[in-house]
Amino acid sequence: MIHAYNHDYLEDAMSTLGAMLDYAVGRCGEGLEFFFSRFLASGIATQWCQGNPKYLAGMSGTELALSVASRTGRELPLLGGMIDIGSPEYWTGWTMAYIAWYLNMDFQTLHARGITITELYARYSVLHEADLQKSVAFAEGIIQSNKNNPLKKARRNAGLTQQELAGLTGINLRSIRAYEQGQLSLENAGASTLLRFSQVLGCPVGMLL
Repeated sequence: MIHAYNHDYLEDAMSTLGAMLDYAVGRCGEGLEFFFSRFLASGIATQWCQGNPKYLAGMSGTELALSVASRTGRELPLLGGMIDIGSPEYWTGWTMAYIAWYLNMDFQTLHARGITITELYARYSVLHEADLQKSVAFAEGIIQSNKNNPLKKARRNAGLTQQELAGLTGINLRSIRAYEQGQLSLENAGASTLLRFSQVLGCPVGMLL
């Protein structure tokens, strides 16, 4: 399998991304999804996945968090103290870095395929003591599920984002994500929900089931 960048950088990259989230979220109180979105928007995430050693191994997690904050217009305080390598935030960043490297996908692609930072964080209690291949298998399962998900296919065919579909149907974004990720089944959805999806997406109800 082709990986995202040289294995020599992997351990440092995992530690740095884990420490970035522990610092920004665990210590500075940033929202997990919000700060990771800032990371994606900063341009650093793109450089990261292209194997730029400056970001993979040339900064501490704290420095990376401060750089993301500076680039996205909302500074973080410089706090003393140690990074908590046992925190859920650290594990989430550490594991996300491994998944991106192993699957050779940038963070934006992972997010589009259902491997969001909040989705991974929610699996901390189940996966944090398991071998990393369990996390990879979890990610691959979501990707495969999304490939086969009829709602997601219909939404993409209609050229809509999840947010746009939520606005047009009046169905909340969290529920749409759950339907697309297989956490909720449309087979158990009410008739009105199915009808709203069908009307907005221009497809028969049967195609969604």
